[in-house]
Amino acid sequence: MPVAVLIVDDEPGLRELLTRWLSGAKYVALKAPSAEEALNVLAKSPEVKVVIADLQMPGHGGAWLLEQMRERFPSIAVVLATADDHVPGTLSLQPSVAGYLVKPLTRDTLLRAVRKGVKRSDEYVERARIRRATDQQP
Repeated sequence: MPVAVLIVDDEPGLRELLTRWLSGAKYVALKAPSAEEALNVLAKSPEVKVVIADLQMPGHGGAWLLEQMRERFPSIAVVLATADDHVPGTLSLQPSVAGYLVKPLTRDTLLRAVRKGVKRSDEYVERARIRRATDQQP
């Protein structure tokens, strides 16, 4: 099953560029123009393993989305994208944050971050599976 990645950015051109890069690397790219819409997409798309989220968007940004995802979608890794080369430690050290990218993005750094995010997501799911199996033992 192909891995799905959700791109959350208010810039349509950037969403399209990232979609091309991800599709070319055999990922399924989903898109959302806002953090609020991203939550709707995630609720309908259990195959998403990684979210690439812009920190600065009109309305709620990537930090708010990260906070919302913590409880509802803990297995999904987040890659934060920003025009600023400094992400506060309170964000970058969150367990679900697989990394951050500084704009302008490059294809190689994006794909490297997505691979890291997929690995983080898979590890989270495996740890949860082991915990459940251990909890069910007499």
